Amino acid sequence: MRSRRVPATAIAMALSAATLAQGIAHADPRPRDIAVGTRLAARTNPAVQLIGMSYSGTVMVPSPVPTAAFTALFAKAEKHAKAGRIPADHQSQVKWVLRTASRNVGKYLVPGKPARKAATEVSSICTGWWITPDGYMVTGAHCVATDNTLLRQRFAGLALPKVIEADVRGFLKSVAGFAQPDDGMAKLARTLFTAYDLKAMRVTGVRKRLAVKMHDGKGRISVRALGLVAKGSDYPGVDFALLRMKGARNLPTLSLGRDGDVRVGDYLYISGFPGITVFNATLDERSRMYPSLTEGAYNVKRTTVSGVPYLQAQAPSYGGNSGGPVFSKEGKVVGTLIAGARQVDGADTENASFVLPVGVIRKRLAAAGVAPVMSETSKVYDAALDDYFAGRNSRALERFLRVRELYPAHPYVGAFITELKSSR
Repeated sequence: MRSRRVPATAIAMALSAATLAQGIAHADPRPRDIAVGTRLAARTNPAVQLIGMSYSGTVMVPSPVPTAAFTALFAKAEKHAKAGRIPADHQSQVKWVLRTASRNVGKYLVPGKPARKAATEVSSICTGWWITPDGYMVTGAHCVATDNTLLRQRFAGLALPKVIEADVRGFLKSVAGFAQPDDGMAKLARTLFTAYDLKAMRVTGVRKRLAVKMHDGKGRISVRALGLVAKGSDYPGVDFALLRMKGARNLPTLSLGRDGDVRVGDYLYISGFPGITVFNATLDERSRMYPSLTEGAYNVKRTTVSGVPYLQAQAPSYGGNSGGPVFSKEGKVVGTLIAGARQVDGADTENASFVLPVGVIRKRLAAAGVAPVMSETSKVYDAALDDYFAGRNSRALERFLRVRELYPAHPYVGAFITELKSSR
């Protein structure tokens, strides 16, 4: 879930360390002038993770029971027809009944038995990144909780269509002996029962789950539960959340920079999981679990109505990128991607992203008692990459093997090891 949109445009730049290991730098000797994005993706991708939030529950909709007032509408329709106020045919009379009932659903339809039930789950994705080797992760506040009104709407959107259509079919069948149903009548019935079902719907047994979806180092994908440690408020507030995966050790981590590391005009790099690829069924699941990197200029620093500073960047971002790290060209985290700009009319605006500055993130981490730690896994891995890019194959292989010892589930090191062993 990136802030609130998923444009259907192509990703401007999508580099992964896995791609790098599998082909970008196969020529030997390797070039010394490696692109900033190539180095940055190789170093940072291991610590950038796809996270999911899901709510499961049972949607219950009591059967609609017509009241005496609803039954009386048919007699009124007949009187109106005789008086010439509405067409005299039976179809027109039924349509008048439906239009009238839709104006005050609660007066004409009341909850009854049986209740229709549907087990339903709503879900969304975001991006998170490890800040300590023992499992602390940073993401956005809106990635870990959904407003109750929006949640109800999403449950309704998934569960109600079948219920509504069943109600429409039942009504049309009940009046078929009196008036021949047509498309217009079906449309009016759908309006009535949509209003009723939305009002009568209840959701029970709601359970929320936060999880990280990650490579296991053996070509498979594993899902691990996350616990919420600290949460700010959604944009335009301090859109920050801290999660924890228990039982973790030696995870790859990212290094925090400072607010002064970037200035207007500098290039920023956004890493994350855009929904346009994560949900693309033409791609195999494993490749969808690699983060994408986009870049663009830091345009200006702004402040929200809540008094929270944000960086505006001309870097593309997409649904699913929310919570992802934003880097300086040196590979230091300078913020978290939170939102994409919209035009006044609500249309999407390309290449305009809002970033929560790293200074705010540091304060929130300190308040939670969590100190950022560069893991031994990442230290050795970064050194191995330096050797790899410089063509020091033997030393690179030695260090990559050490990375695999430290963290067997590392998603990228295996490809480097295979390549270097085959080049001997």
